[in-house]
Parts: sequence; C-alpha cells; structure tokens
Amino acid sequence: MSSPSSPVVKKPEPAPAPDAGHVPMTEEFDSARWSLPPLIPVLIAAVVLGVLLGVYLYSSKKPPTSSGTVTKVVALPVHIESKGSIAPGEQGTVDQNVEKTDQVLVNVELDLKNAIQKPMFLKSIESKLVTSTGTFNDDAAPASDFSRILEAYPQLAITGVNPFQSDSTIPANKVEPGLAIVSFPISRDQWDQRKSLQVTVDFYDHASLVLDATQAASATDATLPTKVIK
Repeated sequence: MSSPSSPVVKKPEPAPAPDAGHVPMTEEFDSARWSLPPLIPVLIAAVVLGVLLGVYLYSSKKPPTSSGTVTKVVALPVHIESKGSIAPGEQGTVDQNVEKTDQVLVNVELDLKNAIQKPMFLKSIESKLVTSTGTFNDDAAPASDFSRILEAYPQLAITGVNPFQSDSTIPANKVEPGLAIVSFPISRDQWDQRKSLQVTVDFYDHASLVLDATQAASATDATLPTKVIK
C-alpha cells in the first residue's frame, strides 16, 4: 500500500505596491495613513508666527527723527522788460527788441521740530514746484543773500523770523522756525495753475524731511500782485 502524497503548500504572493494614482476611496478618506494633519496645532503655529513677525516689524521700525509744518508762503511774481541783449529762448523772450523775463520768488516759513534727544544740524533746503507745463526745482538762497533779496523785493519779507542757513542747529526736542527763499523761472499764469509745491529739508546723519507747501501757497494773501520792472 502506497503512502499518501504530501499536500503542496503554496507560498503567498507578495502584495502589489500601492499605486498613488489609484487609491481606493475608502482607504483615501478612512485610513489614518492618508489623513490630514490636525487643524488646531496648525492654526496655533500660524498665530504664533504672525505675532512674532508683528513684534519684529514693530521693534525694528525706527521713529522719525524730525517733523515740521509750512506755516506761511509769500510768492512774488516778477515780470522784467528790458532792451534785448540775448537770443530768444536762453533767458527770456525778445519782442520788438525788448527782452521779457518772468520769475516767481517764494519765501517759505517753516517750523522744524527735532524729535530726538540730541541736536540736529541742517544741511540744505530745496523746493519742487509741479505745474501743468513741467517740474521746477531750486535750492534755497543762502542766508547771506537774504538782505540783498529783501532790499530789492521788500514785499517778500516775513517779519519776526530769521532765515535758515547751512549748519543751522535745532536743539534736542525743540521747534525751530525759519525762512527759505526759492525762485522759479515761470510766469504768473504758470504759478497760478500750479499743481503742488514741496519743500525738502536735508539734515546731516538723519533722514530728509519732506513737507507739503501746496495748501499754504493757496492762501488768499499768499501770492502778491505782479511786480513789473522796465
């Protein structure tokens, strides 16, 4: 009698590798292996990061070292007519052998405030005028020229205030008033149709201070009658 044959044991076949593009719906949403990270820890981390970023930006922002206002503007349009001695287009125009030149002199009164605990030193003052025909820039006249300018044009005078000069000192935490005279090669009509007037005050070792003088220049008594010189 023959002995019974041993049963053949089949080895289990290895499971196929998961296909990321064909994950069963039940496994995609039900299995912990595919679940999203917890929402609350993510929100807490985002809030903490936002707070830290806000504190950094606030602490790194430096306060302004100066401030100021334009308290008054006096503008004097000047029209000059003389015998023509130049070619048209260089300084003015020549009409029937008469040279015609226009300019507007502007005296600006400023209040400059030093907002820090040590003196500040003024470097220069310049002004920018924007009109419908273009933009004009000019540096303030030196303080040494003030007496000469006011002697020729006394209408420009603003009493009780001295002109700013290069290296003027503004004491710590003090407000210093002063004057700056600039001029622009434009006519009265161009001045009346201006769009803006801006004054920039430059300091040594500190950021520049930009002041808007447009409103002060629009006051009813800011522009004087045109002075005609023949």
